[in-house]
Amino acid sequence: MNIICAYPVNVDAVCNIRGEEMSALIPSHMKIKLKESIGSREDLLSSLLFCMQQGSGAEILIESQATARQIEESFSWQFRLGGNAGIMANVLAYLGAQPVLNAPALGARLAGMLHTRVRVPVSGMLMEPGGAAGELEVDQERDQDAETEMEHFVFQFKKGDEVAIRQSRITAPSDNRFIATYDPVNMRLVSSKHFDSYCLEYIQDFDGALLSGFHLAPFKEYQEIFRQKIAQIKSWKGKNPQIFIHVEMGSFQSPQIMRSLLLLLAKIPVDSLGLNEDELATAEGLSPGSLSARWQETMQTAQRLRESLGLFRVAVHTRDYILSAMLKGKITTKEELSALQQGTDAAAALAATGSVARLSPEEINPLGLEAKEEFCCNGATAVGRGAFLQTGEEIVSLMPSLLAKKPKITVGLGDTATAAVFFRELRAIKGNRI
Repeated sequence: MNIICAYPVNVDAVCNIRGEEMSALIPSHMKIKLKESIGSREDLLSSLLFCMQQGSGAEILIESQATARQIEESFSWQFRLGGNAGIMANVLAYLGAQPVLNAPALGARLAGMLHTRVRVPVSGMLMEPGGAAGELEVDQERDQDAETEMEHFVFQFKKGDEVAIRQSRITAPSDNRFIATYDPVNMRLVSSKHFDSYCLEYIQDFDGALLSGFHLAPFKEYQEIFRQKIAQIKSWKGKNPQIFIHVEMGSFQSPQIMRSLLLLLAKIPVDSLGLNEDELATAEGLSPGSLSARWQETMQTAQRLRESLGLFRVAVHTRDYILSAMLKGKITTKEELSALQQGTDAAAALAATGSVARLSPEEINPLGLEAKEEFCCNGATAVGRGAFLQTGEEIVSLMPSLLAKKPKITVGLGDTATAAVFFRELRAIKGNRI
């Protein structure tokens, strides 16, 4: 099963929050506020503490390379694979698909983080990551403008983590992460010339496309960036109408950028859209965190969004459950619930153990279980761990997540769940072939 994965892949520099280290960096006059962009280390700390205080996640762009270097020098880091497309490609490769990854800035370190089953186009051929990095390194020696690997700064915090600030303390009410990004490659959604030409020539050989990273586009440039990328995706769909395309949202710099993208995606049209609860609120014209945590509001908002955009499917992944609203036809109810379960299991395994290849925890998230039970009381039918409700031509499915009590990882869980769900859905659509 051949799947396009685009656009961002990078190295994540991960910092696990330690209260004393953080407190020592906080200026006495600093106000806690979520900034629109990061122009200094103080802006970073202000935004990070806001997210800790709320238990929320965010991704904000760093304004300059100098600020990025200051942040890099201020904390201790562990390095792992990052970028929505890179993370999803690794999950798909582990599950048995052949993901074809856009990797415009691929070095030896990043290549070593990718699954050996991931394929990178180079000069009309598909290569494993290590070999592709070697070939591209030769290209970079010839090309003065070639891109180098990008790093994103990821700050993970857990429920109960504390940071002292002046005479008070901030305590995180839940696990989450804050990401600070200086990445001129992925911000522009740059695609490799090798990737572009390969996909254009062999698009009829692809079963699906898993696309993400649009949230990184800066406000001043997003219209031109989207114009180029939408044209590329339209060309794929035009040459291969059967390709199943899912687009995953993210934390956009501005609600205006997200709304502009959603209207463009509806015109391709893509088949499936994925969001978390904060992104769903933004799509509804609300501020992140303003949607009620109750499943009923999530369901109704997802249904409105799917209908207004004319999409086959909209899925919302939250900490407690995954919910999807889809039309009848391409996937049976049983297949969709199986896909959602695979997604929640993969995300829980990554959170609890650091790897999707290990066993997931067994305990069901109690809030997710409560949502399922209420869903059934409102007419839904229970099937295994999940439940579904069919109304006319639309089917809503809900799958509680599993509980990782002491998570090792909090970043990439949504991408992991999305990739695992997509793999199972695509197998069902294509007749259960690998």
